[in-house]
Parts: sequence; C-alpha cells; structure tokens
Amino acid sequence: MDDVSKFCSICGKEIAVKKDDIESTSNKSRNRKKTDMDNQVLRLFIGEKKQHYYIRKWSKGLNSWNWAAFFFSFFWLGYRKMYKPIFSILGIFILLDLVVTVLGIDDTNFNNVIGFVVSCTLGITGNNFYRLHAFKSIRELPKSNTSDPELLKNEIQFRGGTSWKGVFVALALFVVYLLVVMTILTFVPSINKTTESESDYNIEFEIIEVLEENIRALENENMDEYMSMVYTHTEQTTFAETQKILSNIFENFDLAYELSNYEFLSISEQEVKVRVTQITTLVEGEDFRDNESIFTHTLRPQKEEWKFFNSEVESINYLDEDQSVKTNVETFSNETSYITKLQAPSMFDFFIAEEIDVNNDGVLETISFKGGPEESDSYLNENVEIVVDFEAYEKVQLTLSAENAPILYFFDINQDGWMELFFETGARITGTEMYQFTSDGLEYVKTLNGSVEELTPYKVITSEGNYKFD
Repeated sequence: MDDVSKFCSICGKEIAVKKDDIESTSNKSRNRKKTDMDNQVLRLFIGEKKQHYYIRKWSKGLNSWNWAAFFFSFFWLGYRKMYKPIFSILGIFILLDLVVTVLGIDDTNFNNVIGFVVSCTLGITGNNFYRLHAFKSIRELPKSNTSDPELLKNEIQFRGGTSWKGVFVALALFVVYLLVVMTILTFVPSINKTTESESDYNIEFEIIEVLEENIRALENENMDEYMSMVYTHTEQTTFAETQKILSNIFENFDLAYELSNYEFLSISEQEVKVRVTQITTLVEGEDFRDNESIFTHTLRPQKEEWKFFNSEVESINYLDEDQSVKTNVETFSNETSYITKLQAPSMFDFFIAEEIDVNNDGVLETISFKGGPEESDSYLNENVEIVVDFEAYEKVQLTLSAENAPILYFFDINQDGWMELFFETGARITGTEMYQFTSDGLEYVKTLNGSVEELTPYKVITSEGNYKFD
C-alpha cells in the first residue's frame, strides 16, 4: 500500500501520507547532513585562514576569480601545498624555452605573454583547482585513519592548510628552473639566429673596414670620401672645422698612416666605441712631427652605414724626441707683441719648460707646463700644473684639467705689458680658458668657445667665433 497512516498529535485524527514523500524528505535530510559534513571536512582541509572565502566561492560554481593566484602564481600554489602543478608548469616552461632557443626566436615578448597567460589562468581557475585538490587529497586518505575521528582530523589538517615552507619550496623550484634555462641558453645552439658573440664579431669586422677606409681616404687626400664617413646632425659644430683642418693638412703635407691595436670598448647596434693606435709619418712637407697616437673613436649608424660620431685623442708619443723638444715650444711675433705657445705631447706625464718675459720688465720668467700621471680616469687629467716663477714676485701656480693633449698660450691681449694666459685641451676641445695676472695670482677671466686660431691685440679668433677686448 502506497499510503501510510499517521495521526495528528493534537486531535488524534488519522492522516494519510504517501510513502514517496517520506522517502524524499529523508533523502533531503541525508543530503543536507552530507553537505554539512563535506563543508566541515573542507574547512578542516582549508585551515583557519580563508575558510569562509573558499566555501563561499565554491558554492557559486566552478570558476571564480582569485587575486592571490593571479599575482603570486607559483608562490600561491606552494602556500596551498599544491606542488605537482608547480612541477608541471615549470616543466612546460623548460620545454618551451628549449624550443624557442633551438628555433632562435626572440623570447622576450614570448616569455612575457606566457607568464601573463599562466597568471590569468590561475586567477580564473585557481579556486576550482584548489577545490579539486582538496577533494582528491581527502579521498586519498588511508582507510585505516577513517575509523578514528581524531586521527582523521589530524591527517586532513596535515595534508591541507597553508605553509610558508611551501612558498620557499616554490621559490627554490623557480631558481632551479632559471638555472636550467641559463644552461639551455649557454649550451644549446640555435639553428636560425646568430649568437651575441657572432653578432659582435660581425660589427667589429664592419667597424675595422670603416676605419681602414677612413685612413685610405686620408692618404689619398679624398675630402668627399672622408667627410662622407662623418656623422651629421643638426647640433653639430665640428663638421666645418674638420673640413678646414683637413684642407690645411692636404695643402701642406703628404702623410702616411698606419692603424694597429684595435680595442673595442663597447659594442651595440646603436653605438660602438673603439680604441686604436695610429702612426702618422711625414712623406713630404716641413715642420711635421711623426707620432704614434691613441684615439678613441665613437661610431654610430646613419643611413645604414657606420659613421664617426666623435673622436678623442688619449695620448701622443712623438717618434723623433729631438723634433719633439724643438716643436713643443713656439715663440713668434704678431704685430707689436710676442706669442709663446707650449704644446703638450700627450695628455699625461709631460713636462715643458720655457723662459719668457711675462711682464715686459726685461727679466725672463721660467714657465713650467706639467701633466700629472694617469690615474683612475683615463679620459681626464685633473693635475695639469702651470707654474710661473718670477724673480721679483711670488711664484704663481695654477692647477687645471685636460681632456686631451693641452696647449698653453701666453699673449698680451690688452697691451698693458702683462701677458694673458690661454689654456686649451688640444684636439676636439670644448673651449679655451682665459686667465690674467693680478695681485692675487692668475685669475680666471672667461671661457672662449673653440680652439685658438689667431691672437692679435684686443682680438682672439677661435674655431667658433671672434672675441674683442677693450
């Protein structure tokens, strides 16, 4: 019989109830009890932190967003004791890195995209992934532990919960992954892409060709070919100056050049710095000093060709010492005044001495021009000393800096009987500093743009302009 008789507890009247309804109510009650029990077990597995967060997220459906999984990825997996996914993801990463390296693909953007995809995937599926991990871990509990409730509780808490040790395990695995990737990049050859060393070698070869072509243009006195190798830009001021210097050299001298000792200081696709030794000897002409010079050239690409952006003279060693002593000091007349020029043979370790009448009193003063030794900075000498030794006055000393082999001029620009001092740093200088004698010694006056080309009373002509003095 499908109906079951039940009696009202108040009036005693018989009530007919269907058997299916009783079974349905009983099933619902059992399901609620089972759900409550499952949630209780899951809470034990999750641990004290974030219990309500995960139970609420899991009740809404399969996938829900987890910011911790998105931002911390591997470390979140380790924190929640999910180590197998870490091994799987890093294994896939290693395989992808191996393929990328062999194929010679630019992996910078590729790695960024893969990392972002992994973060997004864990952010979307992390909560559900953790739920599955919890169910699987609980199902895999040893059957012997299920008979003892306290033992079962301890086992669930041990397998679940959080672990800062797990974070460090994830970090250690990531470090191992990086070491494996470095090994792959070092020892696995690429089939499509030249290595960095090969690329640098190709650039070095191109630069050496440009340097040799530059020397051939000088020896052939081909102005157009030489200037075509000079970098041009809107703020450039040395292009016309270089043309002027070359015109003077081609007109007065026939020179031979030899390059050696190429030392590449830095190499990139945007700029190359190279130090070279250049020997320049006189073939025909007069008053030229054969020398061995060390240059630092900076080249940059322009119109798909390497061109000279800047050149600096590090040192000059004259091959004929007698000639060097003879030409380091020049004294010549200019209208009613005398100009004394002391030219240093190099940027460091030089000493020049000359006697001139600085104050027009008929007594010669001793001028010492000295360059300090090379120390930490090979591109700047901060110990260039100028000493003027008077008989009737106290000795005057001045310490300056030089970026190249410096030049020193003494000339009475304002015709008052006392010579002024003009100090420039040699080739490719930025300016000429002017000093005058006062009761306190040598006093700075101003800096003139460019190198000195002509000194006349009340006027200085430099490579950058004209300066007049009252």
